[in-house]
Amino acid sequence: MKPEKEHANMTLTMDRYIAATDRAIADKSLLEELLAVFAPEAVVQIADVPFRGTEAIREFYAQFVADHAESKHFWTTTVLPDGRQRTEWVCAARKTDGSLITIAGIEHAQLDSQGRIADLHNEFTRPPA
Repeated sequence: MKPEKEHANMTLTMDRYIAATDRAIADKSLLEELLAVFAPEAVVQIADVPFRGTEAIREFYAQFVADHAESKHFWTTTVLPDGRQRTEWVCAARKTDGSLITIAGIEHAQLDSQGRIADLHNEFTRPPA
């Protein structure tokens, strides 16, 4: 069965997650908005490094947000036949030290019964450069 594209007027959890990432980088006080998309016992795996549970995820994203001054993501999210959300994304960002980076990846998210991310795996298709 082929993945289905979602209608443009539907907001998926992964869409909220990526948009909240850019907002939290622009306004550090919005970190809680970003963290709210995760289930309490979620696992986030960025490349080969897993972060398990609320505190580990909070620490990771707090540092991530602190390291960036600006970012802009572009992405496409699809819902797979098994219900997971798949997001292909690209990003251009300015770090707090003034350096510029580009990065891209594919993320797969399994959601809990309340529509929060329970398991998120990211694979870089273009590592930070």
